[in-house]
Amino acid sequence: MEFIKRIGLLYGKLGLSTDPSIIAARYQGLIAAFDEFNEENVPSVVGTALGLKGYELSEKFMSFFLEKDAAFDVAPHDKEAALLASCAISYAFEERFRVEDPLALCLVTASFGSTRPAIADSKLVELAEQKLAELQTDELEVPADRKYKVPEKGWTEAIVALEQPQARSQINVGISAAQQALQALKSYAESNAKAAARSDNDILCYLRRLESEVRVYWWVSSGWSGDTSKPFKQLGCTEAAIRAGKELADKSKSSSVGFFAAPALLSMVLERGRASISEQVTLANAATAAEQAWRRTNFQGISEGIHASLMPLSTAMGLAASSDDEDDWQPRFERLTGIRVTQELTIEQLAIQMYRERLVAGLLK
Repeated sequence: MEFIKRIGLLYGKLGLSTDPSIIAARYQGLIAAFDEFNEENVPSVVGTALGLKGYELSEKFMSFFLEKDAAFDVAPHDKEAALLASCAISYAFEERFRVEDPLALCLVTASFGSTRPAIADSKLVELAEQKLAELQTDELEVPADRKYKVPEKGWTEAIVALEQPQARSQINVGISAAQQALQALKSYAESNAKAAARSDNDILCYLRRLESEVRVYWWVSSGWSGDTSKPFKQLGCTEAAIRAGKELADKSKSSSVGFFAAPALLSMVLERGRASISEQVTLANAATAAEQAWRRTNFQGISEGIHASLMPLSTAMGLAASSDDEDDWQPRFERLTGIRVTQELTIEQLAIQMYRERLVAGLLK
C-alpha cells in the first residue's frame, strides 16, 4: 500500500491528476513486469528514468501495463514512461530483487554525480546511492558455520523396518524394506551433497573476495600504476585519478557492485607523495589527460557502443582520442549525453566515476 501511495505522489509531482484505480493498475503492471525482468532490461530502464537520449522502455515491458489496463496509452519515451521506469527501479530496491545490484550501480554511475537526475523522481538517485552502499556492505558478510544435517524421520523408520524379523524371514517384505531404506539414504545423500556444494561455493566466493582485497591492499600500499609502470605520485593529478579508478576496478572483479571503501582507497593512492591535489578539473581537460593511445584502446569502443551515454567519462575520453584530441568531439559528446564539457569535478569524483564506469562496462558486456 505504501508503494502505491509513492506512485500516486510521483504522478502528482508530474502534474498528472490520475484516478486511484489507474494507479493501482500501474502497480499491478509493475508486479507482472518483474516476473520477466532481468539484467538485459537494466540499461533501458535506467536510461529512460534519467531521460537519456536513445533510451525508451521496451514494448514487452510496456505490454504488462496494457494487460492490467486496456486504456493504457503511455508512449515509451514520454515523462510518464520515465515515471514508470523510476517506479520499477525503486520497486526492485524495496522488494530486494537480485537485479537491484546492477540497477543501483548503473543508475548512480549514469547520473554522473547527480548531474543527470531522474525526470520523475528527484530522490531516486539518492535512493540508489543508499542501496549501493547497502549492497557493498552486505558483500562483506562472512560465511556462517556449516551445521550438521539431521536425517529425516523416514530414514530412521526405514532402518527400523529393515531390522524387523519379517524383513529377514520374508523375502518380499525384506526387499520392500531395503528399497525404502535405500530411497531414504539416497534422499539424505542428495540433500547433503547440495548443502555441501552451497557451502563450498560460499567459501570459494569469500576466498575470491579476500584474494581481491589482498591485491587491492598491496596496490594501495605500493602506490604503483601497473598500466604505466610508474608510481602514481609521478603522474599528474588528473591522469592519476583516471588511471587509479580504472586499475582499482580491474582488481575489483570479485564484486558485482564495487567496494564500499573505494573512495577512501582512491584518495589514499592519489594523496600519497603529493603536497596537494588539484581542486577541480573540467570534463574537457579530464578527457585528454591520459595518453591518447591508451585512451583509444580502453575507451573508444565504449564511446561508439549503444550504451555510451551511461558511461559519460569513458565516452568523453574515447571520443577525444578518436578525434586526435581536436575539439570537434565536444559538441558530439554534449548532444549525446546532455552534459557540458565545462562540467567540473574534483579529483576524487573523477577517480570514483572512472571506477564505477569500468564496473558498469564489465556488467554490460
